[in-house]
Amino acid sequence: MSLQYFTPISGLIGGSLIGLSAATLLLFNGDVLGASGLMSSFVVAPVKTLTDPSQQWKLSFLAAFALTARVYITMIDPDALKDQRLGYGESTVPIASPLAFIVGGFLVGFGTKLGNGCTTGHGICGLARMSKRSLVAVLSFMATGVISASACSVTCPFNPYLRSSYETVVNNLPTNTTITVGTVIASLAAGSAISGFLRKSPSPNATKSEQDEYTNNRRKIIPSIFSAALFAMGLVTSGMTVSSKIYGFLNVKGISTGEWDPTLVCVMGGGLLVSFLSYQLVKGFNVIKNDKALECPLSQKKDGGKFSVPTNKTIDRNLFLGEAMFGLGWGIAGLCPGPAMFLAVAGYQNVLIRWWPSFYIGAFLAEKVKNIQIGKNSSS
Repeated sequence: MSLQYFTPISGLIGGSLIGLSAATLLLFNGDVLGASGLMSSFVVAPVKTLTDPSQQWKLSFLAAFALTARVYITMIDPDALKDQRLGYGESTVPIASPLAFIVGGFLVGFGTKLGNGCTTGHGICGLARMSKRSLVAVLSFMATGVISASACSVTCPFNPYLRSSYETVVNNLPTNTTITVGTVIASLAAGSAISGFLRKSPSPNATKSEQDEYTNNRRKIIPSIFSAALFAMGLVTSGMTVSSKIYGFLNVKGISTGEWDPTLVCVMGGGLLVSFLSYQLVKGFNVIKNDKALECPLSQKKDGGKFSVPTNKTIDRNLFLGEAMFGLGWGIAGLCPGPAMFLAVAGYQNVLIRWWPSFYIGAFLAEKVKNIQIGKNSSS
């Protein structure tokens, strides 16, 4: 096995940056980095996400992420998103069809909402705090991701519908219109974040609890900006924004041909290590004894400040089914929410106009399913 496409150094560096992003959000804000949860909140609970002061950090995160992505591909490395393997016209690199982006986006949206997480939430953060629930989730989406990416070969009956020829690559590249749309989205996010930042302070008659809540919400903004910048840099540095790096790992048939690319292992490993170390600084989640572990996030006032770390240990059908669906979508389109955010801001057509709308439809429907389940459980 030659591992000719293996890039361990950039994978480790990029993964470590993603882990540092998660650590920043955790230690300073008390929040968990989860790309799917962050993005689905805009369709599942749009009013709350856009107007609730406690959700302001999400807008700041999205704005900083979009700005970092635009600056990186415009000023630092304009070729960062170019897939070198596609540049050589390699027939072994699968080209997702427009239908694959639609199906993949829907499955990822529905699956991550039903299973409550993706590669960042369950993978980088969940495994770092030794969550058995997240371990099951990761094993589920990795298994189905490998199956869908490996099985969708020329002999697969779905291949004509989910894969396109090399000549169609140009149809997914950014155009002036989609770049403008990506820029507008970034600008809207920035505008929303700024308007939230300028929100009026509580009246002099406000209670101490209300004043502390206002202060804590505002203090979350700066850490979320740094976290978002690190996340965007980590994704592009690791190569996770390039489809052949994803397919190169998930398609295990490449092991026998010398085309398998285990870079994703380094990305996950680097991110996990840094994230794991951050949890050793949080009381109740540290496995290494630490008498000085934090009981309150660094940016928060002790009155009202707390760590919002998931404690759900339930391993149920929703987890298995949701994460399995996520893995299928990941293998079909070669995208999970984090890289899809980056590519949408960059103006990639199929990601912007097919993958993301389908993701939101899937997430919306999954939330409806969960609400129906809650209603049945409460009435029984």
